[in-house]
Amino acid sequence: MANEQEQIKLQNTRRQRVRTQQGIISVFSILCLLFSCVWGVHAASSKTVFFEPSDDSSQAEAAEAKKKNVKKTDSSSKAEEESSEAAESQVSHDEEDDLSDAVFIGDSRTVGLENTCPYPKATFYCYVGMHIDNATTDPAFTLSNGNMGTVIDALSEGTQYGRVYINLGTNELGWPYIENFQEYYRDLIEQIKAVQPNATIYAESILPVTASRELEGDDINNTNVTRFNEAIQQVCTETGAVYLNCLEAVADENGCLPEEASTDGIHLLADYCDLWLQYIIDNT
Repeated sequence: MANEQEQIKLQNTRRQRVRTQQGIISVFSILCLLFSCVWGVHAASSKTVFFEPSDDSSQAEAAEAKKKNVKKTDSSSKAEEESSEAAESQVSHDEEDDLSDAVFIGDSRTVGLENTCPYPKATFYCYVGMHIDNATTDPAFTLSNGNMGTVIDALSEGTQYGRVYINLGTNELGWPYIENFQEYYRDLIEQIKAVQPNATIYAESILPVTASRELEGDDINNTNVTRFNEAIQQVCTETGAVYLNCLEAVADENGCLPEEASTDGIHLLADYCDLWLQYIIDNT
């Protein structure tokens, strides 16, 4: 009997505790709901603005930005114009030279130059396989009387030229004695001077070959090109001829002929012949 009363009392205590907790939760929920409603009404009626620029301020800033952009554009345009003018001043092409007073002497590379030359008044005495030692002895050219003669014979026929260009040496890059090359080169210049006393004689540098051509391992390489060009410069000093460094027209940053400039690594394609010829015109 006593145990039953204890259990009933315990159950009543638990029920009372549960009712108390539920009451507290209900009151808290009601308070939260009221707070939410009050805050919502307050927020709707009054907004907090942290920053709102005036119309005048926005317009002023836009105008200032536009002004800066205009100045920046003007500065860029001016810089581009100055850069363009500087480039034009560095490269000055002679548009009036028709090469009517010029004669070109050389081997197969000069033949390529002749085939692409847009100036019909220029004279060319050149052929494939021409060497410095046979330039004055090989009767390879048809003279005005129909006979065959040497380049010196052709230059002696009466026409007086203002400029004579020599481009020889590629076929001689394998010569073991560079002194022999210089002797023949000196003799060629002296014979030209004898029949063309009023002409300026230009000894052109031997043009470089491509890096891939050098890999073939023979004497046609840019090391020999440099050696023989130094020999040509010495001959020019001795004879009064003008050395013309045509490498500047076609060589890349490594001193080689660019791969795209030639199909065999030696002879120039038309575009590079144009660069070569334009360099000659601009520098003589």
